[in-house]
Amino acid sequence: MTPFAVLLIALQTGCAAETGNDMPSPPALWTQDCPTEQPELRMVDVGEVTLQVACMGSGPTLVMLHGFPEYWYGGWEVARRLASDFRVLLPDQRGYNLSDKPSGLDPYRLQPLTDDIVGLIGAVSEEPVLLMAHDWGGAIGWQVAAQHGDLLRGLVIANAPHPDVFARELAENPDQQSASSYVLLLTSDNAEKTLSANDFGVLSYMMGDALSDEELLLYKEAWGQPGALTGMLNWYRANFDGLSLVLGDQPAVVDVPTRVLWGMQDTALLPGNLVGLENYVADLEVEEFPEASHWLLHERPEEVAASVRAFAAGL
Repeated sequence: MTPFAVLLIALQTGCAAETGNDMPSPPALWTQDCPTEQPELRMVDVGEVTLQVACMGSGPTLVMLHGFPEYWYGGWEVARRLASDFRVLLPDQRGYNLSDKPSGLDPYRLQPLTDDIVGLIGAVSEEPVLLMAHDWGGAIGWQVAAQHGDLLRGLVIANAPHPDVFARELAENPDQQSASSYVLLLTSDNAEKTLSANDFGVLSYMMGDALSDEELLLYKEAWGQPGALTGMLNWYRANFDGLSLVLGDQPAVVDVPTRVLWGMQDTALLPGNLVGLENYVADLEVEEFPEASHWLLHERPEEVAASVRAFAAGL
């Protein structure tokens, strides 16, 4: 069975059945092992919102956070390679696909997004977890590690700059400013119209060769969910002022063991984001992938999975 067929089965089977009780009951911890061949999908109450979460495999819990313009499937190729070693959970983050989509910008600032993942970890594991995150998911991963390091065994970041380092690069590096100019489109009032035109042509172009034609159909279904485009874009609108990143007062200093994986051909997040990272991360390893782009998890899933296994083995 192809990975695409497996995904279609999972999407058709949907989420956990309703209990039929009239009275609400406290949410139960979801700590059970999950299938290894296809993801189990559930809606998980994480506090302020409910997130759709895919789960695969058994073993120590690994939570994987996607970025823009993806959804839980962004970690699929890596997750299915790790399902024999880990119990892998992949949420649709707030605003994406089938997860809740609050209105306004305040719900999409870094702190509520961070709180979602803190709540998710508490709902799916009684032990510290391994957290892996890409792109915008990485921005949240850094925050979770800085604020709630006790919840994590370790942190794996893939092409996601530390917020303080990224803020420096946006302020001081003209090349990064140019590379990030697309943010002005994504924060504009007509972004939804532009991105949805021509059957999501701009988003398809952004993903490039990272997706097969079959996978692109799944992504278009996720992008087309009611309110999803606005929810996705509100991550940018809530956390950027022009090309300046809006941050809190305290630097995000991380004491959790951290491995950073970086596709060096990333044209949106430049390698300058690795410079000075050690000033914010006490226990840091950096692994460079010279020929990979921003879509590292799609292009090098076997190598990424092997790196995660090796990192986890040393914790």
